Amino acid sequence: MKNENKAVIYARVSTTRQADDGLPVESQIEHGYRKAEALEADVLRVFTDAGISGRTDERPAFREAVRYCKAYGVQFFICWSTSRFARNKLDAALYKRELEKNGTRVIYVSVDLDNRTDSGWMMESVLEIFDEHYSRQVSADTLRSMVKNARDGHFNGGRIPLGFATEEHGKRKRLVIEENEAILVRDIFALYLRGEGAKAIAMQLNTACRFNRGRKFSTNTVINMLKNQIYTGHVVFNRTNNVTGKERPQEEWIITKSHAPIIDEESFMEVQKLFGDRAPTPGGGSPHS
Repeated sequence: MKNENKAVIYARVSTTRQADDGLPVESQIEHGYRKAEALEADVLRVFTDAGISGRTDERPAFREAVRYCKAYGVQFFICWSTSRFARNKLDAALYKRELEKNGTRVIYVSVDLDNRTDSGWMMESVLEIFDEHYSRQVSADTLRSMVKNARDGHFNGGRIPLGFATEEHGKRKRLVIEENEAILVRDIFALYLRGEGAKAIAMQLNTACRFNRGRKFSTNTVINMLKNQIYTGHVVFNRTNNVTGKERPQEEWIITKSHAPIIDEESFMEVQKLFGDRAPTPGGGSPHS
């Protein structure tokens, strides 16, 4: 090593835009090395997170980089911008504080500021507020676009649920019923309404060699199908908080009609009621009885 100062470089691209700020990971890293050279610091390691939003701290490489700085007494944590470090102001403050405790400064390539000064701290804070605001706006715009797309009958992508296929509709795709699979879906709902449990249904289907696109059914697969409103022709949005990963309260869900149903809503709601009725009561009865 030729320099006393040590640095790490952290680069990230987001989920929604693979080259946010017009700068892919490779360019972020290249500019990071130049910044380290200007700081007369040797780069010990480069950390990258691909396809992960900055609004969450569930970023494996980011967390590893913070731990690495503490373990090896790194002076500089270099990243392209405040938005690459975090798009959540609280997370940014907490992790900067953790780094500062161990003598590590966060250095941005795209903006020249010294956050040890009052003016630098103010500028950094304003940029972080704008970063989070921008991210929230993008999330809201994306959600509105997906809801409109579903209401127009278009498929937003992802794994195609059992019982459906897609067909071209202009430049987009629509979910359509795949009748051979739909028979299996209807039978699963019918068996549950008849009193069979999810485990028993999975075992019965597997024994009869009626598989889930070549794979054996599991109890969880059956449960997830029975609770999935996709089978009533609806798509659910805003069910999960993208930052925490936790399920939102049901009143915050956005449910929209999108495609032809396999299961009528009355049967679906009866299944949901049965789930509640069959749920075990804490302390009520023995699992061995």
